[in-house]
Amino acid sequence: MANPNIVNVARILANTVSGTFTSSNTVFHTNPASSGSVHKINTIVVSNIDGAANADFDLIINNAGSNTFIVKTVIVPADASLVAVDKNSGFYLLENSTIGGAASANSDLSYVISLEQLYDS
Repeated sequence: MANPNIVNVARILANTVSGTFTSSNTVFHTNPASSGSVHKINTIVVSNIDGAANADFDLIINNAGSNTFIVKTVIVPADASLVAVDKNSGFYLLENSTIGGAASANSDLSYVISLEQLYDS
């Protein structure tokens, strides 16, 4: 099932995913093929944990092998955070899709993704 009916969901699971960017494109979260769910992405916050240097990043959705940028080369100042996705701009991650990204410097940026996993059975 690639696109579950979210009106009649059987269960909703809250989830938070966090980690650190690297300088190569890395997958942060996956909704596997045949998961029977759609993932509602509520927020993505990116924080610069380097105390001295700015860093930029990309956020990418991969849907069945096709990449789409959510954010492209956005700078986060040193010791600052940026809300890349909020409740007003949230989106659904369908089956066989991932969220990933890369930064200009290894381990300078961290991310937190808040989401809901909606299952129709």
